[in-house]
Amino acid sequence: MSAPKKKFVRITSPIGTAIYPRLTQPDTKFDKDGVYSVDLELDPTDKTASSFIDSLKKAAEEAYKAECEKKGGKKLKRCDLPVKETDDGKVRIKFKLKAKAGNEEKSWTQKPMIFDASGTALQTPPNIGSGSRIKVAFEVVPYFTAMVGAGISLRMKAVQLLELKEYTPGDNFDAYGFKADPNGFVAAGATEAASDDNDF
Repeated sequence: MSAPKKKFVRITSPIGTAIYPRLTQPDTKFDKDGVYSVDLELDPTDKTASSFIDSLKKAAEEAYKAECEKKGGKKLKRCDLPVKETDDGKVRIKFKLKAKAGNEEKSWTQKPMIFDASGTALQTPPNIGSGSRIKVAFEVVPYFTAMVGAGISLRMKAVQLLELKEYTPGDNFDAYGFKADPNGFVAAGATEAASDDNDF
């Protein structure tokens, strides 16, 4: 008889700004199987955002207490929340989803579902870039290891895309919204290099 499937708390975030989204192609830099991820930037002075962050803290506290009870009431080392403050006073929350789940006996591929503002599932979603406005549906997954301690991860399940800023690979200047200024600073040699490129 197989063990009962674990049930995790599912939460939907408020609307925030996507930072470094990897929602359509998983990142394989640190995991050969790939990981989908996004940082959701929120303004903690907003009441809805503040309430949401408090709910994450509460979920982490409950998970920590449950893990301590499992270990016979022993006080355990704690991990930080997947939440960090930025220099400009905003808060970024990290969501992840492994592209491959399971174990050696049984494994499967997975990816976050992407919905548009009307609720339509996008079978071929656009290349969502930083600055897009999104909401994230996720599961709160408690974990514990002797080395790092007890904490929670936020397992992304789906994303609602409300405002799109499409990422253009290789367009490292325009993609950031910059425009050339002929009166501003120009690096030494840049003018000569541009002239050389135009020689036929």
